[in-house]
Amino acid sequence: MVRMDDGLILGRYRPIEEAGSGGYGTVMVAWDTRIQRRVAIKEMTIDPDLVPPPTEDGTPYNVAEIPGLEEARTAALLTDPAIVGVLDFEIEGVIAYLIMEYIDGCTLTQLLRDFPGRITPDVVGAVFKSVSHALQVAHENQVLHLDIKPDNVLINRKGEVKVTDFGLSKLSNAEGFDRAAGGTIGYMPPEQMNLLPLDARCDEWALASLTYEMISGDNPFFADNLEAAKRIIGDAELVLPHLCMEGLDPQLDDVLFYALEPDREQRYETVADFAEELQPFLGNPLKGQRQLQRLVGAATDDAPESAPIAEADPDSTAVYEPTPKTSRSFRLLKRLWAVVNCGLLGAVGLSCLSPWIGTFQAAPFWVLLAVVVISAALLPQLGSLLAVVAFGVALVMQGAYLAGAALLVTCLLWWWFSGRRLFETSNAPLSVVPLSVVGLGAVTPIICGYFLKAKDAVLGTLFAAVLALALAGSGASELGSWNPMELWGSTELASSNTLGLDTIRGLVTTPGLWIDLFSWVVAAALLALFCSRSNRGLAFVGAVLAGAILILAVFARTWAESAGMVVMPHPLDFLRSVVPLAVGGVLCIYKVPARD
Repeated sequence: MVRMDDGLILGRYRPIEEAGSGGYGTVMVAWDTRIQRRVAIKEMTIDPDLVPPPTEDGTPYNVAEIPGLEEARTAALLTDPAIVGVLDFEIEGVIAYLIMEYIDGCTLTQLLRDFPGRITPDVVGAVFKSVSHALQVAHENQVLHLDIKPDNVLINRKGEVKVTDFGLSKLSNAEGFDRAAGGTIGYMPPEQMNLLPLDARCDEWALASLTYEMISGDNPFFADNLEAAKRIIGDAELVLPHLCMEGLDPQLDDVLFYALEPDREQRYETVADFAEELQPFLGNPLKGQRQLQRLVGAATDDAPESAPIAEADPDSTAVYEPTPKTSRSFRLLKRLWAVVNCGLLGAVGLSCLSPWIGTFQAAPFWVLLAVVVISAALLPQLGSLLAVVAFGVALVMQGAYLAGAALLVTCLLWWWFSGRRLFETSNAPLSVVPLSVVGLGAVTPIICGYFLKAKDAVLGTLFAAVLALALAGSGASELGSWNPMELWGSTELASSNTLGLDTIRGLVTTPGLWIDLFSWVVAAALLALFCSRSNRGLAFVGAVLAGAILILAVFARTWAESAGMVVMPHPLDFLRSVVPLAVGGVLCIYKVPARD
């Protein structure tokens, strides 16, 4: 929101726009008319009822007790390129002004939200190096941060990482570090939540939590309140970090878990020790800075020239912030996506095994299905593997040896080289399962191209096509369409027709299947390439071209299967062919796709 008055703040700073606000203040972007530069100003209103009485020398306020002054004094001690600089602290009437260095960029929160697939080991290495260095500088000056989180990590347009907001920091005294007055759930160790005396290992835990979130794409310590947060930390069963991101050394797991120990006595003594152990297992920080530069450029493309400082949390002393609702909702939708994909495929596969494990009334069926669904919800990469294996085993057990073996081998190759890496790489291809139920399997290459980089999009689409072909044995006449009721609940040890081997053979020998397969792969690769620049305009063009290829494939299939007699497809087929174009266009207009 642009400030409308023409007056200067403190007779020097001309307001440009509001960058954010919270219960403890407002951050303004302003122009320093004296030095001719932009600054960020945190404005904090002093409650008249809480204003200390005048001092004996006539000073209007006892400034030592005014909120925000400790933040200014603390940050002023810390002069380092990895720390947002504090320039001045002034009081005018009942308003306190903290003058800070202006950062033209965005927060780590924004990058994690908008570009989850592009957080690489190099990016993690660059962020970790700068944040750990900033904390080491602070600790050497006897200062704790006590609120390390993505909101307080800023990245400028050069890809440089800076730590801001020492609003909860405490200067040390002769008796050691003070107790914390608050923090952010998900990044607070147990001793901070229990209001115990704190030391550098508190910031170490927060840094480890932030690093785990960058690697896995999720913070497993989020909760609605302190008591729930304490239980989660004590009972946490974390996915091994190296399984969440390709290119990480498995030795990283022990180092990160060591720093995340609930008992601080079991952690590294200092952040420097932690950084020395972990940094070698992360990516190249220099490459990471160049990647961050591109990401920040993409994130701020649509921002006005006077983009505000990425000070996402001006309420620097907010106590025990809960998990943001939007973040929880997004994670819930992702888990639901995985559960639908894996649950439906797992249920069909297990129902085809009813001669061995029993029908829907039998306990083994529900136990095994529960394993698949719970795995999909908690460990999506594992859930996708279990669901496909269940269906592949069903094919083999029902006598479709070649089809089952082909699906299992294809699944293992896809999962090892792509599916196990990220949530998106494991679940985008499996979207073909629910989509094909309504005859919209051709949307799958659009989903793969939108979420994945070109290599993973091609591998995922090829695997989705193999899976769709196996499902099409239920009696479909084309790739990307199947009837679950034809497979659901098969109770007899079937002949070769039970799982549709005759149908599969028929599809393989028709030119339509190969036209569909070719169009799927080309559409996915094309959209992924156009999305790789993280530009909405280019991504939208890619979605239109990919959708057009899929539409042309329907005409080509109709022509080929009619021996050149008919070109125009059935109206329903044509309408279905337009859906992928519409889905891709809407997704790309909504936001720049995340790439890996």
